[in-house]
Order: sequence, then C-alpha cells, then structure tokens
Amino acid sequence: MQNLYLKIRNFLTKDVKNEFESKDLAVLLRLLSILSVLYNLANSVYFAVNNSYFFAIISIPIICLYVGVFIETYENKTKFAFNMFNCTSIATAVIFTIFTGWDKNYQWILCIVCLIIFFSVETESTYKRNYMEIVLIALIAVSILSHLFGHSKKGSDVSNIIFSTVTTIYYGSSVAIISFYFSRKFNDSEIKLRNYNQKLKEMASLDTLTQLSNRRSMNDYLSSLVFEKEKKGDTFCIAIADLDFFKKINDQYGHEAGDYILKETAKIFEQTMEGRGKVARWGGEEFLFCFNDLNQEQSFNILDDMRQIIENRKFIYKDNEIHITITIGLEEYYHIVGIEGTISNADKKLYEGKSNGRNKVVM
Repeated sequence: MQNLYLKIRNFLTKDVKNEFESKDLAVLLRLLSILSVLYNLANSVYFAVNNSYFFAIISIPIICLYVGVFIETYENKTKFAFNMFNCTSIATAVIFTIFTGWDKNYQWILCIVCLIIFFSVETESTYKRNYMEIVLIALIAVSILSHLFGHSKKGSDVSNIIFSTVTTIYYGSSVAIISFYFSRKFNDSEIKLRNYNQKLKEMASLDTLTQLSNRRSMNDYLSSLVFEKEKKGDTFCIAIADLDFFKKINDQYGHEAGDYILKETAKIFEQTMEGRGKVARWGGEEFLFCFNDLNQEQSFNILDDMRQIIENRKFIYKDNEIHITITIGLEEYYHIVGIEGTISNADKKLYEGKSNGRNKVVM
C-alpha cells in the first residue's frame, strides 16, 4: 500500500523537463485538475439523477478539458495547461451559474481562478491584470444574469445536501491545495533568502585566503566579549602572532607558496583555538588570538606548544621543503587598559620578541 502511495506521489510530483517552466505550477494544476474532474463527475451524476440531462451531458466535455489540462502538464506545456484550466473554469462558472442559479455556488469557481492566477510567479503582471478583469466581468455578468432567469428548485433534499457537501469539499480542497503551495513557495523563497544572507554574512566575516575570521569580524567579537567579561568580572588573553621572515618565502618560492604557508598555518591556529576562543587573520602574515577563559600562563603554554609544532613542521610545496617559525606577543586583558591598549601591548611584545631572535612567545 505504501509502495502504491509512493508511486502515485512520484507520478503527480514529476518534474517538468523545460527549465523555463515551474514544477510547482505543474503539480498544482495536476491536483486541481483531478479535483475538478471528480467534482464535475459528481455534478453529472447529480443532474442525471434529477433528470437534468442537458447539464449532465455538458459536464462531460468539461471533464475532458480538465483531463487535457492534466495531460499537458507532462508534455512541457505548463503555460498552455494553465490557460486551459483557467478558461475551462471560467466557462464552467459562467454557464452553470447562469442556467442553474446562484444558489448552486458555481460562481465561486472564479475565486479558484483568481488564486491560481496569482500563484504563477512566471506570469507577467499585465497578463495577470487582464485575467483578473475577465474574472471580474464574468462574476458581475453571472450575478446579474443568474437572477434574471427563473430557476426552480430541482432535486430532492437528500441529493441537494449531497451536492452542497461535494461542492464544499471541492472548494475547500482547492483552496487548501493552492494555499499549501503558496505557503511552500513562500517558505522556500524565505529559506533561500536567509541562507543567501547568511552566506553573505559569513563571506563578509571571513578572510578569503585562510577562511579564518577577518579583522572586522574579530573586532565585533572582541567588543561583545569585553561587555560580557566585564559584567562578570572575568578576564581573557590576547595574543598577536607573526610569521618570521615571511617575505623571504615569497621572494624565494613565489607568492603561491606564501599563500600555501598562510593556509596551512591557519589550519594549525584553528585547531589550537578550538574550544578555547577565536583566531583571526589580523593583516598580512599577522594573526590575532583571543583566549576566552584562560589566564596568561595557560595561554602561554598553549601558544608555546603551537609554536613548537610549527617550528618542527615540514611544509612541502612543489617538492620544496619549507621551514617557518612564528613569534608571538601575549597580553592579559585589564579593563583599565581597555581592548585597544591590550592589543597594543601584545603588539609591543611581538616586536620585542622579533628584536630578540624571533621564534618565541613573549608575555
């Protein structure tokens, strides 16, 4: 039973081959066509039971047209099927309302037409406006003409109750299906927009080469961290690292080799800071580290281990074995000094380390 359900579902939701046509519109037309066929079959039976054979016969070509709409959605003719569905629905509403009376509620088929017209995002605004004018004129016309004709009540109370129930189910189901696809289309667009905005936000906050946070993102992070830590009375540490003699690598092996070293060391930095804070490319070959809940001594030990890992690492680029070291300046944050003063002090310690032989952590 479940396999049969899946086969039917896959058949009804089959994608259109033409990339310029909407799958959602095609699926919506298929479902509405099936509902319309069933509804008009019920109409035909109702009129036949109540000896209104003329209307029972008229329902047959209408059913055929809705079947045609269903078929055309699989033939890469969704736009043609769209027009065919709307024209058939308008004609059905006009003919049956005029000749069977306003109380039979055929006129409200025009509301379904209105909804499906606005569902199609591919349809131009002018085209939609023209359709709406036709629908409005048709509604006014059937309102006047249906009251000019004298319509005697036909059918037994039971058959009329069944007819009203079927009509209610048809309109309710049609509106529910269109509303579902409307909301899904809106939700899908909303999700895509959010994901796109999130992607733009991430791109704006990341360094394009190393994929670490950039300077702007780190400044935002530090601002929020200072507010949080000062409120709790906690402290944190800032470190600035610089790759030693990085210019020589660019000069000897080329800028691509330099980019490779930056990306590889960035991976080491990120692994080191995982669960401990944040690291960002501060500029050129400089990187800024922020240790959230560690004191200066703890931060020093972590940074010195990282320094040794890089010192002992053999970076292989195009069969060239490249060795590199880093120098780091470390400073603990104090609210009296402020974040800018803390970064400045870390930077001074960095240059102190560079002046005293490099390849060290200065605290």
